[in-house]
Amino acid sequence: MRGQHWYIALLIGLMCIIRFSLSAFGYANPPWFMEEVGISLSANPQMPYAIRAWAIRDMVLSLLVIVADKTAIKLLLAGCIVIDFTDIISAYLSGVAGLFGVEDGWLLKLTSTAIAALLLELSALIVLAIPRTTSTQQENADDV
Repeated sequence: MRGQHWYIALLIGLMCIIRFSLSAFGYANPPWFMEEVGISLSANPQMPYAIRAWAIRDMVLSLLVIVADKTAIKLLLAGCIVIDFTDIISAYLSGVAGLFGVEDGWLLKLTSTAIAALLLELSALIVLAIPRTTSTQQENADDV
């Protein structure tokens, strides 16, 4: 994220805030996280482990994106997009398969955060993919 224009840094920063804060909340206290999103701990005793595994992945990925330079950021954003896309598809397929009841509103909450992060990641990647003119590249060099 270092050395980016403010608007690209804003998109990436918002994605990292969403990803890291939700993950840190889940990692710090999985039972509380489960309660907040409507997952029953008694019906899902294995979920604290799964939540911590998901959370550490997202926290590490957020930190990698934050410290990345211009050469690595596109690859990391592509990885984030793939992860969020597969999370959304997995949640959808689980719902279609009947693994969640109507009371499992957490599915919508978690999917909406993945969709929000996905939109920010896609926007940042699209902006980064737009070729810059020579004068813009010179301005970028002056900004760094």
